[in-house]
Amino acid sequence: MSTKTETKPSATQANATEAPAKAKPARSVASEPPEKFRAALQELETERTALAKSAIENMKPGKPFDPAVVRQINKVETRKNRLIVSRFASLLRKGSPEIQTIVHQLVEL
Repeated sequence: MSTKTETKPSATQANATEAPAKAKPARSVASEPPEKFRAALQELETERTALAKSAIENMKPGKPFDPAVVRQINKVETRKNRLIVSRFASLLRKGSPEIQTIVHQLVEL
């Protein structure tokens, strides 16, 4: 009596066979213009400033501090930092030596 166990394909095996069928879109090289980048940064900065001002205005004697505001500010800062890093990465992908030198100097700061 041979007991042959039947194995089901795992989720990783199923995904591995489907992965080649899905082609990843190629990254565009610095697709967004500097004006759009600056506008997005300014919008995030404005949002962060508004959150900080509202937190300061809501602070009153005897009223407990709301830590949710700090979490919201941190989320905005995280989005801002990710936007900056993605811009640096897109500039580096351009391949220009001048751009690479400038970005490396900025990263070292």
